[in-house]
Amino acid sequence: MTDLGLFDLCSPALSIIDRVLGDTLGLAPVWRIAIFAAFAAVSSMLLFKRLSNQAELAVLKQKMAAIHNELASAEAEVGMLGKLLRRNLALTGRRLWLSLWPALLASIPVLLLLAFCSTRFGAEASEPGSRIYVTPEEYEVSPSRFQWLGVNAQWDARKAAWTFYQPETGQNATLMLDGLAQLVLPTAMPASVIHKKRWWNILLANPAGYLDEKASIGLFFINAPTQTIIDWGPGWMRGWAFAFISFLVLFSVISKIIWKIH
Repeated sequence: MTDLGLFDLCSPALSIIDRVLGDTLGLAPVWRIAIFAAFAAVSSMLLFKRLSNQAELAVLKQKMAAIHNELASAEAEVGMLGKLLRRNLALTGRRLWLSLWPALLASIPVLLLLAFCSTRFGAEASEPGSRIYVTPEEYEVSPSRFQWLGVNAQWDARKAAWTFYQPETGQNATLMLDGLAQLVLPTAMPASVIHKKRWWNILLANPAGYLDEKASIGLFFINAPTQTIIDWGPGWMRGWAFAFISFLVLFSVISKIIWKIH
């Protein structure tokens, strides 16, 4: 079973939901992402409303609005401006303090859904025959000492990467050094980064797995293709992140208006 970080604990259940939405209901990835983003936004906003002191936040909002009106008024005396600004700063600080911890706790649903969508809708498996570039980092041994098994790999000095063609389904490409496997492709899950286990993997695991702690290379970058969620527009808005954040902001604003969250 793949290791799970704290932010991945809901991923098994979310995977089941995603399969129902995709396989049973036939929803396209963009609409499944919209559903996950809507759930993240609504649950986050309701959690913030429940945890925060909405009554005091409403009062602070009214007081700040009154000060802004006085500052905008041409009748405000020069001597009063400093006092109004200091009062506005104090109210802003109080509002920030009241919102800080509720906002941090309310962000947990967003982090859980972000972690899941990143894995589910991020990188995808390379097609057999496609050009693969494997870029090593954090190594001291000369690349000439390594050997690839299963593929005819060449070292590209310009890109500082090994390059080869993706083998057929069921076949592996293994990078060896002194009898120890450094990297085996394809990994358990498609990924663009493979590394040794780090401390932050307690929070967020790498679904592709990790390199052996005895490996002579600590990090690999792989030109894994990314899933196309939106098939129009520039490249930066075609992946899952743009769709998720757009829907997240939309449903957050709608939730804020409907439940009058301050």
